[in-house]
Amino acid sequence: MSAALGIWHTGRSLFRILWATLNILCVMAMFVASYAGYIDPAACAWAQLPGMTLPIWIAVVFFLFVVNLFIMRRMAIVDVITFILCAGPVFTVCPVNFGHRKLTEAEKARSFTVLTYNVINFTDQQGENPEWGNRMLSYILSTDADIVCLQEAIPIMGKYRNRAWQSQLDSIHARYPYYEQSRHNYDMIMSKYPLETIKIPPHDKWDTGNYSAYDIDIQGHPVTVVNCHLQSIGLTPSDKELYLELTEKENIRTSRQEISKVKNDIISKLLEAFRQRAQQARDIRNFLDTRQGNIILAGDFNDVPGSYAYRTVCSAELRDAYADCAFGARATYNANRFYFHIDQVLYRGDFKAFNIIRNKVKYSDHYPLLTTFVWNTATEGVDGTTDSNPELPKNH
Repeated sequence: MSAALGIWHTGRSLFRILWATLNILCVMAMFVASYAGYIDPAACAWAQLPGMTLPIWIAVVFFLFVVNLFIMRRMAIVDVITFILCAGPVFTVCPVNFGHRKLTEAEKARSFTVLTYNVINFTDQQGENPEWGNRMLSYILSTDADIVCLQEAIPIMGKYRNRAWQSQLDSIHARYPYYEQSRHNYDMIMSKYPLETIKIPPHDKWDTGNYSAYDIDIQGHPVTVVNCHLQSIGLTPSDKELYLELTEKENIRTSRQEISKVKNDIISKLLEAFRQRAQQARDIRNFLDTRQGNIILAGDFNDVPGSYAYRTVCSAELRDAYADCAFGARATYNANRFYFHIDQVLYRGDFKAFNIIRNKVKYSDHYPLLTTFVWNTATEGVDGTTDSNPELPKNH
């Protein structure tokens, strides 16, 4: 009997040691993933990789916390301390905003909406090409957003009109009399309110990245709206195919040759993109420092909340609409099993984000984000309707 008890106690002690070790490793991983975004990719681009995994570690440590409540309460305390130390990054990636009340009538009069959407050149990713037009255009019209920021949007107005989309484009033209097509990388903005393009510093070395800025008068409030598309990873179709193969459930074993190819091809491209986005974020931050008052910055960051690029842009005193309004972690990219939150809506000024919706429509490889903002104070004589300014040209 004593021998059996001794074996049981030894096994129990060994289990507790292994379980405690697992807990410590996981909380350390969560801490590293939470704060890796503070490291400049120019110094160590590898540091950005753990930050992409933060939602996973949040889920893992929370699971360990629940189990520890029953089997090892001291480790549960360690889990709680870790969540406290990582609270800022955790609630940025995985916000906890309970309940969404409806706008009051007074708030409705002071509200406006902004849609950001990477439309991948209006090419339907599900292969649907209905005779009546394009599903992404239909979605944009259905939101009736006041400001629409599009990335990777081929020119669709004027001489570029697609006859199959004629009725939709007529509706777009009527709904959004003010629009501007970027001359670089096909970024586009459409607005119900008059806009003027802001001359921004040259950024020809941005490769696949781009940003453009506009002065828009929204219900009597001047707002700087920035539409941005930061550096993409630049994976080739063969890179994506390899990644899909490696993430198949059946492919449990991976050859050294495949691992080497991932490291040399995919990882190296990720690291270079981190470095480029860091500089692009600094350029945007420098531009924002020249602007006073209300700012909305929306677009495809190709990077997650908490990354160095994200933190650099936010350091211009910008708030994250998703962190302020949403509940839980959500991916905004839906293709090739790269399920990351890489589209952002940031803001500052005399207004607040009231609600943000990630609509799960898979027409593009990105999900759209629709944000409702409410002005803190109403502008005298403005009732929230569009007031065209004849001094500003339409249809740039």
